[in-house]
Amino acid sequence: MTTNPTVHTPDPMNNNTATGAHVDNRPVRTWPVLLLALPAFVAIWSGWVGLGELTGFGPVHPLPGIADDFSLNTAITLPIGMETYASYALYVWLSGRIHADRTRSYAKWSAFGSLALGAVGQVAYHLMEAAEITAAPWPVTVLVACLPVVVLGMGAALAHMIARERHTDQAVRTPGAHDPEPAEVVEPVHAVSVREDQADPDPAPTEIAEVAALPDRWEALAHRVCSTDPNGRRDPHRVAAILRLHHEQQWTRAQIADHIGVSPSTVTRTLTAATSHLSEMETTK
Repeated sequence: MTTNPTVHTPDPMNNNTATGAHVDNRPVRTWPVLLLALPAFVAIWSGWVGLGELTGFGPVHPLPGIADDFSLNTAITLPIGMETYASYALYVWLSGRIHADRTRSYAKWSAFGSLALGAVGQVAYHLMEAAEITAAPWPVTVLVACLPVVVLGMGAALAHMIARERHTDQAVRTPGAHDPEPAEVVEPVHAVSVREDQADPDPAPTEIAEVAALPDRWEALAHRVCSTDPNGRRDPHRVAAILRLHHEQQWTRAQIADHIGVSPSTVTRTLTAATSHLSEMETTK
């Protein structure tokens, strides 16, 4: 009696075992961006400074009577403000550290707007420089003069939105941490009978288990919802807060969105995703 030898054939779909390839898990280096940014920085800086000089920006003495010899060229405020804000807004949008949809959307579109304004400024300067124009037309001057104020407004708004999300996260993670302690109520002294002095019967074990499980109900449900999120962008503490406010406090979606710092559509999607898990938890009790 003879047996056929077993032939092991490599799986063509498994490239690692078939070819012995090794997956490189090292992080991607970001230092080449510095080489890309260096020539762009020089071009952008010179363009903004040149445009500022064509629109009336120039040396000023900010400390008259204190340091008369000290001067500052205000043209440098244009590249510092505009391009710095655009880079920071892109970081807020793409870093993944900000979870509020409203904040990320604002950072995204304000970054695009800043980059668009920067491109318009560069085009305007090079066109005027090529035409040998020594003074910019008044519409260009008005636009450039408003840029520092616009950048200040966008930066302040983004900072306030980030601070609001940070405070909301702290409130969600430590609920009731800032609530005032209830005043001690002195119960009136009254006579009790012998029957009232008797100790209450011990609660049943099932009652103890139900009471102990109540505080973690929404946290457990939130972890279930986040575990099935394909994008992995949901925060369990934020989801638990949405569920608690909706089911226990009967808050509206608009109230929850304003309190948590997300959009009403995000609240609706979270509640919809939790519906099936909530029914499963109810049936397994």
